[in-house]
Amino acid sequence: MIQVNCAAAFEMRRAINVAQWFTWPRYERPPSTGIAWPPYKETPKPPDLSELKRLKQTGFDTVRLPVDPAPFFVFEGEQQQFVYKRLFDAIDRIQSAGMNVIVDLHPNSRHPVWGQHAMIKGVGTPAFDKFSDLIEDMARRLSSRHQNVALELINEPRLKCKGDDQAKWDALAKTLVDRARKGSPDLTLVLTGACVSSFEGLLALDPKKFGDDKIIYTFHFYDPFSFTHQGAQFIPWPDKYLDEVPWPASARPMEQPLAKTLQRVAEAKIDTLDRDKASVGAQANLKKFYASKADREFIRDRFARVSEWARENGVDPARIFIGEFGVLKKRPGLAGALCEDRDRWLKDVRVTAEEFGFTWAYFNYDGPFALLVDEKKRNFDPSILAALGLGKETKACRD
Repeated sequence: MIQVNCAAAFEMRRAINVAQWFTWPRYERPPSTGIAWPPYKETPKPPDLSELKRLKQTGFDTVRLPVDPAPFFVFEGEQQQFVYKRLFDAIDRIQSAGMNVIVDLHPNSRHPVWGQHAMIKGVGTPAFDKFSDLIEDMARRLSSRHQNVALELINEPRLKCKGDDQAKWDALAKTLVDRARKGSPDLTLVLTGACVSSFEGLLALDPKKFGDDKIIYTFHFYDPFSFTHQGAQFIPWPDKYLDEVPWPASARPMEQPLAKTLQRVAEAKIDTLDRDKASVGAQANLKKFYASKADREFIRDRFARVSEWARENGVDPARIFIGEFGVLKKRPGLAGALCEDRDRWLKDVRVTAEEFGFTWAYFNYDGPFALLVDEKKRNFDPSILAALGLGKETKACRD
């Protein structure tokens, strides 16, 4: 077991995101900006105690639990206490399974009032001040559990990691750390860089500005994006039309995914002008992917830069946390990565991370990146577990 070297003795090695439990409040329809009661949805079904115990038995030791903070702002009094109780009941359930918890404050990227863009407008703005208050209160409430719980201050800040934006993020991050420490001197904190938690964002962050050895530094890894998010219908970029892009890039000639991609564009329910743009954009991204010759060395190069950043800043590699990594699953009739390509990428990321001494969290338990094979049967994908080093090598690759 890798131990994060801090007084809180928070230990973590292999985590899994359970990202849909608290990330989609029941927002009222626009133009209303409220939240319906009760605030968090029960679909998809959160894992019960037996599922969490199976995750523990499989080899996961920590759950990263993304939490949209908006209900904590919108509701007051008894309703707010109910929201806290629901979160802490979930934490209790996870801990009852013998697992640690990272409470990841995860603002919605689109909500106009309490979404992420509002949160990062600047120190002294209404949303950020509310968010800072929540950070302090949440840290205080989690303080008594500090050996088994960590607090991630914010997910994927949408600021550039250079120039004025980086200076702005430095000020925001310092404020959040200070407010968390006011709530708890011992709680382990998880802090990201800007640039939507990319490794470039982490490299732009200066740990000396915080002077806190109870901070775990995190980044997310979905590179190359044209591979991990091929077929993702929730993104606006032409990668949503890419299909059966291989890993590594040399695994199959470009003609194969190109044919599949052009077929997806042709089948898309969009007008002629948009279809032409989608075709040009998808082909350009596919050509760029092949030109990169992306393989395990592509991953190693990026992780080596993070490792060097950690060495230069006196950060123990065990305090480097890949908070998310995953590949969109190919589903019947839809675009996506083939199972064998997905599993090769997952294994390459996981093995390389462990070689550098980083900890990690697979994304995700359910949804389009799911460890679950079936939402009803609740069984785990054996090929994903094998790629994560948590199961035997298997030929049972499922698309």
